[in-house]
Amino acid sequence: MQDNRRQGETAVFFSHSENQAGGRNLLPDHLRDVGGLAGDFAGAFGARAEGEAAGSLHDLGKYGELFKKRLSNEITGVDHWTAGAFVALNSMGRLGIASALAIEGHHIGLQRLTREHLRNLKQLNPLNAPEGLKMSGDLEDLIERFKGDGFQVPKLEKSIYEFRPWQCTASLLDIRMLFSALVDADYLATEAHFNCAHDGSKLFRAPGPDLQASQALTVLDQELSRLAAQRGQSSQDVHALRQDLLSSCRRAAEWDRGLFTLTAPTGAGKTLSMLAFTLKHASKHGLRRIIVVIPYLSIIDQTARTYRALFQPRFGSEYVLEHHSLAVQPKDKDSRPDESRSRLLSENWDAPLIVTTSVQMLESLFAHRPAACRKLHRIASSVILFDEVQTLPAHLAIPSLAAVSHLVGRYGCSVVFSTATQPAFGRLDREVSQECPSGWRPREIVPFDAGLFSRARRISVDWPGSREDRVTWEEVAGRMMAERQVLCIVNLKRHAIGLVKRLEEDRPQGLFHLSTNMCPAHREDVLDQVHEALKRGKDCRLVSTQCIEAGVDIDFPAGFRAFGPFDAVAQAGGRVNRGGRSGLKTLWVFHPPQEESGIY
Repeated sequence: MQDNRRQGETAVFFSHSENQAGGRNLLPDHLRDVGGLAGDFAGAFGARAEGEAAGSLHDLGKYGELFKKRLSNEITGVDHWTAGAFVALNSMGRLGIASALAIEGHHIGLQRLTREHLRNLKQLNPLNAPEGLKMSGDLEDLIERFKGDGFQVPKLEKSIYEFRPWQCTASLLDIRMLFSALVDADYLATEAHFNCAHDGSKLFRAPGPDLQASQALTVLDQELSRLAAQRGQSSQDVHALRQDLLSSCRRAAEWDRGLFTLTAPTGAGKTLSMLAFTLKHASKHGLRRIIVVIPYLSIIDQTARTYRALFQPRFGSEYVLEHHSLAVQPKDKDSRPDESRSRLLSENWDAPLIVTTSVQMLESLFAHRPAACRKLHRIASSVILFDEVQTLPAHLAIPSLAAVSHLVGRYGCSVVFSTATQPAFGRLDREVSQECPSGWRPREIVPFDAGLFSRARRISVDWPGSREDRVTWEEVAGRMMAERQVLCIVNLKRHAIGLVKRLEEDRPQGLFHLSTNMCPAHREDVLDQVHEALKRGKDCRLVSTQCIEAGVDIDFPAGFRAFGPFDAVAQAGGRVNRGGRSGLKTLWVFHPPQEESGIY
């Protein structure tokens, strides 16, 4: 293959080294693959042309002779990304800022958006690559070869990024969205080359399943009808309260897309009621996926297990994706096919129902690394549930609320903040508005006159007198031994371990310990044993850290809680007399002893 404009010059360029079958990936094919995928991904938020532009230019530097030598391992340290960023910025001006930064960052991560950085990138001498790397070739040669393969330097009529003299959370999120679309497209196209067919041809992975919201809602409705008929061990009052919450969620699902809060007491059935809202809302508005964001691994274990039991028999094992640090382990030779597939889908959240951590979600919104941002574009046109939102760190509140609000206003999402102890985020509307023009103005799903909290009163709290009014661990253990079934929540892992050791001296039946030091399988096993003991009326004494007090469906007839924030005490109360079967029970709150008292 010859370049007609340069007699005798070889014009065949490759994007990657040979795959395991000896196949080579022609560079123009790779650019078209990435441009097409990035365009599809960015098309979900109205930026198809910009995605295609970034995809076609992202590896422009691979048209250089030095990159050929890099593929043959003759040299190292070749910069193949800056040339494309340079061309995007110079050919499209301000409309090319997002594309240029995405292209520049698709290997080294997003760089800081400053006037100085843009000026240096726009005026860059292509022969002086940054970071001490070698530019892969002369810019004119790169562009000529690029055009010789049928490409044109792209032009844009609009950009996802609105240039501002000052940067805010919303505008930076726009750049990350395009960056995410490009990075995911590049990863998938590269993966297809190396995950090849026997003849060396590219083999693209099959996409994850669709949400099928209407069908999933039918499955959920059947389960809710079954639970209503059984009613379990809950009292009539608790059953009526849960039905009222469910009805409120069903009505709110008909509303337009937007920001919502769901404020309901513990034990009111929020897990399935929220799911009913999301599925009905997604069905009405044609949303693509549901993302459930939870702070604690113990709640994730329980929630993911509930959702799998519902949907896996109907929609298969890929319908619910559980993504956190302990759910997807590094690949090894003994991995099962379903584990490998789950690992792949978790890389870019290519699943209809995702249960993940607050850390994973916030990293997607704010990180600069390619791998962390890769899944971000999948969030567009989703229903996002933030459960137990009182755990959101205060110093991250304003940027987090601004990013979430922008997901609603710009990316067609609906967002629900759910908890029994709703933070007063509405007071931050003015500050959030400086980072995102739409501010923070959510709509409450549950009407005030429903009176859920007054109807849900199942415990009274016995508060300690003063900070000096401390108890010994010996006294705590003694009071626990006086109860056949009791829960004690402490603030520190070492306190939990020490209290368990003290209780072991009395050789009780049914003593259990729970903390995030345990792996998910271990926590799940402990909770299964605790549920079974409670159900059968056996002795059951559980000492736990705070990992149990938010969202875990468990019901003890007696409870103790080390002194802590009011919202933590309220959440702990939700694990006592949860079904409302035993009249009014007491949650005993105590000041733990000083550290020198003996438990470390």
